[in-house]
Amino acid sequence: TTQLKSFYNKSLPLTSSPLKFASWMGGDRDGNPNVTYDVTREVVAAQRRKGAAMFLNCIDFLRLDISVRDATDEFRRKYLNDTASEHKVVEPYLAVFDTIATRLRATVRWADNELNTIREERIRKGSKVMIEATDSLALSVKDVSPYSGGISSLDNTTDQNAQPLFDSRELLDILIDVHRSLVEQGYIELADGRLKDTIRRVACFGLQLAPLDVRQESTRHTNALDAVFAATGRYLPGEFAQMSTQSKLELLSNELNQNRPLLRNAQLHQLVDENNPRCIPDPVDRDTLATCMWLASAPSGTVNAYVISQAKSATDVLSVELLLAECGVVDKPRIVPLFETLDDLNNGPAQLEALFCAPGYLNRVRNIQEIMVGYSDSAKDAGRLAASWAQYQAQEAMIQVAHKYKVEATFFHGKGGTVGRGGNPETYKAIMAHPPGTIQGRFRITEQGEQIAFNFGEPKLAQRTLDIFTAAVLRDAFRDPKKFAIKSEWRTAMDQVSALSRDEYRQIVRHTPQFVPYFRAATPELELAALNVGSRPAKRNPKGGVESLRAIPWIFSWSQNRNNCPAWLGVKNLAQLDQAILQDMYANWGWFKTNIDLIETLLARTEPHIAALYDRELVADPKLRELGSDLRSRLDATIHALLDVTKRPYPASDNFLLQRALTLRNPYVDVLNLIQVKALKSRRSAEQNGKPVDPDITHALLVTINGIAAGLRNSG
Repeated sequence: TTQLKSFYNKSLPLTSSPLKFASWMGGDRDGNPNVTYDVTREVVAAQRRKGAAMFLNCIDFLRLDISVRDATDEFRRKYLNDTASEHKVVEPYLAVFDTIATRLRATVRWADNELNTIREERIRKGSKVMIEATDSLALSVKDVSPYSGGISSLDNTTDQNAQPLFDSRELLDILIDVHRSLVEQGYIELADGRLKDTIRRVACFGLQLAPLDVRQESTRHTNALDAVFAATGRYLPGEFAQMSTQSKLELLSNELNQNRPLLRNAQLHQLVDENNPRCIPDPVDRDTLATCMWLASAPSGTVNAYVISQAKSATDVLSVELLLAECGVVDKPRIVPLFETLDDLNNGPAQLEALFCAPGYLNRVRNIQEIMVGYSDSAKDAGRLAASWAQYQAQEAMIQVAHKYKVEATFFHGKGGTVGRGGNPETYKAIMAHPPGTIQGRFRITEQGEQIAFNFGEPKLAQRTLDIFTAAVLRDAFRDPKKFAIKSEWRTAMDQVSALSRDEYRQIVRHTPQFVPYFRAATPELELAALNVGSRPAKRNPKGGVESLRAIPWIFSWSQNRNNCPAWLGVKNLAQLDQAILQDMYANWGWFKTNIDLIETLLARTEPHIAALYDRELVADPKLRELGSDLRSRLDATIHALLDVTKRPYPASDNFLLQRALTLRNPYVDVLNLIQVKALKSRRSAEQNGKPVDPDITHALLVTINGIAAGLRNSG
């Protein structure tokens, strides 16, 4: 805004908020049984308390700043009735601020009551760990202040009957009225001081500070809805879940266009009451329905989007829509299908078209649709190169479907912090490399936990990061997609190398019997799961193999032994293509260049001699060691294939910052790898011999895991 005003003598509109923030900490229950509806409810209460406390501080400072008496007649009529006290008449703005403060204090009390209620429920259930977590969370949000002033009068006992302030729009409207009145009375500097800052904070963050995204796996909604249909008596248990996709589509569309609920509210409560004989037997399915029921009573603006992982058809979206409608959710979040495997990405456009053709759907969503593209699982499914090309083509095709049905589509990019999970440290180039015409001024992306400190850890760093996002999205808005059309020979080349890359990757990862035993022997994958490194279980299915392993521990494990094969395996097939075409692509196609450069930076971080050390010390089976040797041969071929395209002497040789970082960090990280190998060997030996593991060994292993991740800036 300041720069716009200095260049064009104009500011952004008062309530304009080019940037929005959200979170799924406490909302992401995909494969994580620890995130239950009461955990989500707890996080919401904690955030509401913190938000109310922070805005209460803002109001305190506004009371100090704005004590003038002049107000417009319109403002007085709106906020001061005929029975207003002399104090309110003389100091109209202070009177309004007092009212806001009273309601914000009521919000704090509401949040405290919620946290206390959750704690009491856990005491009744006897969950000691969760009780301690609730106490810790409640303590962490007490008396939070962004300023030095502290919270004023939270213990005020004169406003115990005040209604909590939940709706950010209500607070925004009041503050805008104050601003307008001050400007019209000539107090422009007062209006554009702290008051304007507060208005922008409300517009950007809201009273929730960071609205939640809820995420759950698609079959959970199918199972919960199956229980609802069975409870009506019209369907047998399991009947809905076993229907064909077309039958489900017809049934869901018909129910969504009816004005009657399937069940009464009391019947819904029976399905989630674990002490009721009619309850849903699976606790996760039961919790899915309970979460939807809770959303009906959640404060306005609490949940931003409902993301459906493993989305495979239009019925996955309609199932969530019907569940929310059945539970009485009025302020509905955006329902977002997440296409993440290679097959799901390829089928995404057709499923999107089926969704848009479902009777009444586009009217209900007002022709607005958010679509999440998964980068991590598609890369784990088919390899980095094949997944990247599938993501590119899927976005192109899905935006065409959106245009066909006049839908305003926004892509939500589920990228990880690492190259193997779709991450890119060069944010500007990464955004500009997206398919032309797919951003359209709207760009949503995940920022992984370990990347938040790197990108937002300091105010200047945060501003720079946000400036880069804004600049890239603005720059894209001025691009003519027709001028960035891809040559047909480029597409043909990518189709060829993508298929070759995918086949090689899957041949090794899926169809080589020695691969899983080798992976578990040569990396700390099993130890990562045993030591609970990370916020979620390492696998969606505890009994599954690599296919059920989450993308984060998959990438994390390979980065720990410095092999990094998920990012480069299959890429050596570039050598089979026409080099002239590849070099033309590298010189003139931003997406291709960005991908090749990214893989090269990852290769620069790869240390085959460290990976070989893990093999020698930890892999006992000679056949498994042969596989490790084969992988390193493929790594060498990959490096040569990329250097033939980029014409560099060694990977990322022109990246001065990366090379300097590697020179400084590698000597320390290499030592940590040596210690980790010794710790892994000692721990595994003790376990194999039935002896207790030395706690010092476990501690050393944890230190090396964290140290290597920090040194490489790679935690998966």
